[in-house]
Amino acid sequence: MKTALTATSLTLLLTTAALLAADDTPTTRVLFDGKSLDGWEFTEGGWVLEPDGSMTCRNTKVKDKKGNETERPISNIWAAGTYGDFVLTLQYKLSEGANSGVFYRSNPADPVNGGFEIQLMDNVGFQKTHGQKDAKKLNGSFYDCKEPSCDPQNPIGEWNFLFLYCKGPEIALKINGQQTFSVNVNDWDTAGKNPDGTTNKFKTAMKDLPRVGRIGFQNHGQKVWFKDVKIIELK
Repeated sequence: MKTALTATSLTLLLTTAALLAADDTPTTRVLFDGKSLDGWEFTEGGWVLEPDGSMTCRNTKVKDKKGNETERPISNIWAAGTYGDFVLTLQYKLSEGANSGVFYRSNPADPVNGGFEIQLMDNVGFQKTHGQKDAKKLNGSFYDCKEPSCDPQNPIGEWNFLFLYCKGPEIALKINGQQTFSVNVNDWDTAGKNPDGTTNKFKTAMKDLPRVGRIGFQNHGQKVWFKDVKIIELK
């Protein structure tokens, strides 16, 4: 169901349209060009290049206490440098049942509580094996804080275009051209609590999290791919 544009949404559309039109300006940086993982920090072997110019994560095989062999993620991957106000664009693709995420304004030492995250998930496949998840933890959500307004993700195995806008306390996300959330983090003024009264897992109020930090991709144990990663810093 289509809804009327709010003032914030309209401003976002106009601002980002202008930014993308100026894509060749010096403020645009290519964080990943598909040719090299130089400038990215990760555990050796944890992420590799694919022939199609994407990066993908790798797992390692370990044995649990009962001696059963299982796979565990090797590491997340982090772009060099810190970013505060920006537009981030990229393409991502999930495998069946995958759970992943994009960390931003985050801290590699504590990505869950030290910054923000976009949830990327095969909602159907992941919940089939891991149980029903709260809507605030599904694909395109403001992770554990606000459920997505829609799930415009393409069928699993196909590429998706992600567009993230961060300016001061305002954060908005689009997937394949459709906005899944638009928030002002100042509304999250209490640790462990969302503005609608529900709880979240965070030890710090979202409004008190750093407004500058690292950008990274999560390896949650399932295959996921990223490519064409660009950032436009907003001055």
